[in-house]
Amino acid sequence: MTTSTQNPSLSDLIRDAGVVGAGGAGFPTFRKLDAQVEHLIANGAECEPLLYKDREVMLQEAEAFVEGLRIMQQLTGAAHVTVVVKEKNADVLDVLTPLMDPLGFKSLVYRDVYPAGDEYVLVHAVTGRLIPPGGLPLQVGCVVDNVETILNVAHAAAGKAVTEKWVTVTGAVKSPATYKVPVGISFRDCIEAAGGATTPDPMILTGGVMMGGVAGGLDDEITKTIGGLIVLPADHYLIQRKTASQSTYTRIGHGQCDQCSMCTEMCPRYLMGYPIEPHKVMRTLLMTGEAKERGSLWAQYCCECNICSLIACPETLDPKSICVDAKKILRDSGTKREKVELESLTRGIHPGRSGREIPIKTLYQRLGLRPYDKKAPYLGSLPQPAKVVIPMQQHIGAPCVPCVAVGDRVRVGQCVGKVPDGQLGAPVHASIDGTVTEAGETRVSIEG
Repeated sequence: MTTSTQNPSLSDLIRDAGVVGAGGAGFPTFRKLDAQVEHLIANGAECEPLLYKDREVMLQEAEAFVEGLRIMQQLTGAAHVTVVVKEKNADVLDVLTPLMDPLGFKSLVYRDVYPAGDEYVLVHAVTGRLIPPGGLPLQVGCVVDNVETILNVAHAAAGKAVTEKWVTVTGAVKSPATYKVPVGISFRDCIEAAGGATTPDPMILTGGVMMGGVAGGLDDEITKTIGGLIVLPADHYLIQRKTASQSTYTRIGHGQCDQCSMCTEMCPRYLMGYPIEPHKVMRTLLMTGEAKERGSLWAQYCCECNICSLIACPETLDPKSICVDAKKILRDSGTKREKVELESLTRGIHPGRSGREIPIKTLYQRLGLRPYDKKAPYLGSLPQPAKVVIPMQQHIGAPCVPCVAVGDRVRVGQCVGKVPDGQLGAPVHASIDGTVTEAGETRVSIEG
């Protein structure tokens, strides 16, 4: 790839607006767009069950979304622009296609399976290319971005900072819905807007039932990367699995894994030919020293989709968490595979791959989610809350440094945290009008 020098003003606008990946880890978008590529892929797959926010982004702001795609094509020089949706959301193309056709943009409808939103899956589905193990879409001439990120690019080009987040609030709530909310609003305020929890002991999954984690509490805040709040009872199967301690899942795995290899045979990355075999990582629970490090290498390309733990394992063990722990062992020891070894272990697409993708209906059944399978329609923007808390790190890279002080009056869109000079990151902005009541290393609080 060659670095792009076109439209630096647009790139600066996207950087200064604080646009980051809205559906993943929060990589700063201006940096991702600083390359010339062949394919631009819009990820509208909405991979996780129960979530509707990507669907609503495309429906409610179709024109701005397509404009974001046009801007990103202009910056990257992409010859091909493709919007990917799953079968369940194919009707959004009735709205998008008349806007995309004049620009030559295409669409792809993927089966209603999990995981369909993984960028490795999307790149292969659109281009037939395989990203190198541990690599990035850029290495095969692609940029992949979530549809909300693309919408934020359009807003940034118009001078609007990222101050709102599209969020689905669902699960054990009275009225599941999707909203636009101020960044920094509390989970409590979002859940109250959805009629409140319908369980006396609510726990919250952020992001999704498969890859999301359990929130610390109702007073946690919405960040630029959170796409969903899924409320479940404390005794729900998913909450119990996701809150198990390392000592518990390690002890059980050590004693119960019989090396059936179902975790590997159902692993999406293994089925795409990558050198990842979770059952071999499970063996390392019986190892120490160099042998443990060596066996841990089979976890290096785990994407943490959780199929092995929540769907594949007949003993309900937790290969995903064992793989996560193994990757930490590799990081701590500095152990890496040599490139030549990677090439020798990478295979082609497994012939049974399409038959082993997990239907979304199976997830609902297996994970006890059928009672919560309800539409979460878009109900607009929530009113300004009494308080927001703006974390200084909502992105990959260096945390921001507050650029306001306690007592300052701020307006929506005003920068309250800047990226240190020379560091990768994304600034953060006030999401409500109000007074700064806290300006610390980790967060800025604003009261209206």
